[in-house]
Amino acid sequence: MTREPKPDFERFMTTLHCEEPDRVPLGDWHVDKLPKEAFLGRKVASLKDQIEFWHRAGFDFITSSSGILEPVRAPEGTTTRGEALHTEYGDKVPREWAQEHEGMIRDWETFEKHKWPSVDEFDLSQWDYFDKNLPKGMKAVLLLGKVYTTAWMFMGASAFFDALDTNEELIAAIFDKIGSIQYETFLRVVEHPCIGASLHPDDIAHNTGLLVHPRHLKKYVYPWYKKMGDVSREKGLGFIFHSDGDCTEAMEDLITCGFHGFNPIQPNAMDIEEVKRRWGKRMCLIGNINLDSTLTLGKPEDVRAEVYERIRTIAPGGGYMVASSNSVTDYVPLENMKAMFEATFEFGRYPIDLKEGAVKGNIWRYQGKSLKPASAVKSDLDIAAYAKALLSNKVQQLVDLCSKDLEAGVAIIDIVKTAMIPAMTDVGKKFQKGEIYIPEMLIAAKTMSGALDHFKAHLTGKSSEKAGTVVIGTVRGDLHDIGKNLVSMMLKGQGFEVTDLGVSVSPEAFVKAVKDKKPDIVAMSALLTTTMLEMKNTIKAMKETGVRENVKVVIGGAPVTEKYAQEIGADGYAYDAPGAAEKCKELLAAHGGPKVAGSYGA
Repeated sequence: MTREPKPDFERFMTTLHCEEPDRVPLGDWHVDKLPKEAFLGRKVASLKDQIEFWHRAGFDFITSSSGILEPVRAPEGTTTRGEALHTEYGDKVPREWAQEHEGMIRDWETFEKHKWPSVDEFDLSQWDYFDKNLPKGMKAVLLLGKVYTTAWMFMGASAFFDALDTNEELIAAIFDKIGSIQYETFLRVVEHPCIGASLHPDDIAHNTGLLVHPRHLKKYVYPWYKKMGDVSREKGLGFIFHSDGDCTEAMEDLITCGFHGFNPIQPNAMDIEEVKRRWGKRMCLIGNINLDSTLTLGKPEDVRAEVYERIRTIAPGGGYMVASSNSVTDYVPLENMKAMFEATFEFGRYPIDLKEGAVKGNIWRYQGKSLKPASAVKSDLDIAAYAKALLSNKVQQLVDLCSKDLEAGVAIIDIVKTAMIPAMTDVGKKFQKGEIYIPEMLIAAKTMSGALDHFKAHLTGKSSEKAGTVVIGTVRGDLHDIGKNLVSMMLKGQGFEVTDLGVSVSPEAFVKAVKDKKPDIVAMSALLTTTMLEMKNTIKAMKETGVRENVKVVIGGAPVTEKYAQEIGADGYAYDAPGAAEKCKELLAAHGGPKVAGSYGA
């Protein structure tokens, strides 16, 4: 890169206000250490080095974080360190994974005993350095946010989801404590003259939609952002929100909070052209260059073509910054990162007048969500009542409903087949439509499990053909299991016998499970592109050991696509948990059903 850096934060602010600057700015808010060092050709060990990277790369700003939970630092006890994973830079780097079940705050006692930090305990010295040492035209962007994320990380995701329904007073206290700490930190940092904006990374969504019902966000999260937004507007500071997933249902609320910009418009969850049409005059869009395919698995010419296409379609009229669809990770090749930067300078000069198809390459295009609709089931029983009972979080309510039909002469196995399983299918439909959220899915699965346990004596020995048998696991190096657990619950709710191998499952462990359990299907999940590659390794191991032809393979997870499933030789791909259950049923129906008949409760 030989061009002379000419940072101009006014360019950044003009774009945030959805107007046309002189050129499209770069908008990434985080770049991992290894790509920074490869770009500079030396170690990044100081704030001076950090400034040099952001300046030389062509950004109008530098980012740095403060607060209770930072992108590169989490409070002790809220994460688990996983094994070191592949990078594009030779070194393997261990990943930190959030606690997904039970965290440090479990009840009022642990809440009261926890030593909550104050802003006075945070090291804010970098802002003093930036006040004095930023190049002319550059500003600093505070990374703060994480009001929602911090709350569930302190409790653990499963415990947090449960407490939303069972212990709202504790939930309110946790959000109040975290929000207060983050807000006080925000007020302290934005007094520094170097600050030009703040960006708030706080994932509130997944591929299908919001993680929790909007009422929880409106009650506990958005009020804190509204307070920060009001201060930002008063001071003339930029105000940006980051969340992965499909945030369609949250966009109007985010605008009400005062956010100028939204990042990253996850490519397989939101159609950026539709987002531009609906909100592009009120919200600057930042990102959408696909981290899960183009930046990581593509070539520089693919990155260049995708940047060209995003600028061509989204930048006219202003309000677009080029950035990855999450951040620039250490599994993005250096040449691909540089291609993204260079293409932005090459094609981003206003007025934008680019011809469709003029730059060739493999480009990610939004093709809609690959939702698998559930098949309809005819039943003489009241499926709607059973679905309502599943979502009640009261096992006894479902037990009473089953008992009533038992007394009317319906066999328990028929109640399971023609009422409980179809009701769980209806719950899955509601989830796909955005009518319920992850906590409700977990409630339904827990309620059904409790009812089946209650009637275990009635079910033992009652012959009924299983839907099939599935071995499921999260691939090697990946400790994420909320998504995998939802799939497992949906499969069980549809009558499948499931063996859950857990997280970070090696190819050898999958092969052993196929030999030992003789399942109909192997299901694999991954959260990251770098761990997604283990799916290919697992299928390869299954082929080499001669077991691949004995099973069907279904894959899914945030970075996974139908195209990737085809490339690695999987039999199916599922976008979400209900779709995974439907895909498994579809695969077995196409091949004569499950291998062996079984029984519930046996």
